[in-house]
Amino acid sequence: MKHFFYIVFGGLALVLVILFSINVIKAVKSAKPVPIEQMTSPKMFSAISEEDSVNTTSELWPAATTSVGISKNTISSIGAKAYAVMDTSDSSLVLSNNSDILLPVASLTKLVTAVIAYKVFSSDAEMTITKKVLATYGNTADFQEGETFTVHDLLYPLLLVSSNDAAEALAQTYGRQAFIKTMNDFTQSIGAYRTYFADPAGLSPQSVSTAHDVAIILDWIYKNQPGLLDITLEKSKTIRSHTWVNPTHFLSWSYYLGGKNGYLPEADKTGALLFRFSSTTPVYAVVVLGSQSRDSDVVSLVRSFMK
Repeated sequence: MKHFFYIVFGGLALVLVILFSINVIKAVKSAKPVPIEQMTSPKMFSAISEEDSVNTTSELWPAATTSVGISKNTISSIGAKAYAVMDTSDSSLVLSNNSDILLPVASLTKLVTAVIAYKVFSSDAEMTITKKVLATYGNTADFQEGETFTVHDLLYPLLLVSSNDAAEALAQTYGRQAFIKTMNDFTQSIGAYRTYFADPAGLSPQSVSTAHDVAIILDWIYKNQPGLLDITLEKSKTIRSHTWVNPTHFLSWSYYLGGKNGYLPEADKTGALLFRFSSTTPVYAVVVLGSQSRDSDVVSLVRSFMK
């Protein structure tokens, strides 16, 4: 009798094990993959669309290049529609071409967006990512609906990966039209009189400025809000599940003090960058608009007044 019970209950146990295994296999096969945004490891986001495809800045200048001069051969190689080089010690232009013609500036707009964010919010003010923010076209920070960030947090995707949705999150939280008006009022107040912004991200070709005006804006930021430039020198920034990677080629240069690049089909490539070549030389703001080879144009500009 004992053997009979062993056989019966042993068989039932074996059947139960087999049925359990079959259900586990079915569950594994039918299970949906976990969305990547729900994973704990950060996603890497960059802004390659706004960078030149070839790194033209690999050849560094000698450390002894401290004197100023102009090379006609170098100047003739610059393809940008407009450019300006400003000596920030006295805000004078040391080199320029078409520096007062209006051109779309693309994501250089975000430099002013960052300035205004600090003017109208406290840095620790929190804002929520909405569906309307996520509908923004172009470069994104891979936000998820309902996430909250401080104003300071949002400046990293805004300036490192040129996040259009970060720009919209800031503007929409304040009141989009009021935010844009504050941007335009600000540029008028600092003497960038020909600058006009139609949106907070630079997506509109109607967001326009001149190379001279952009240099004025960059000069103001350097002297009044240098912390924004410090952000643009970061190689990457991780906040919770997000990692934003700075694709700027000039990060490898010790001469580079920060800046912003942009791209729009109507604008071509744009750039506003700061350089200092030694402790005895001024800080120079270098601006190029309407360039097909921005990095190359910037290098040529710098070489044109550095021997």
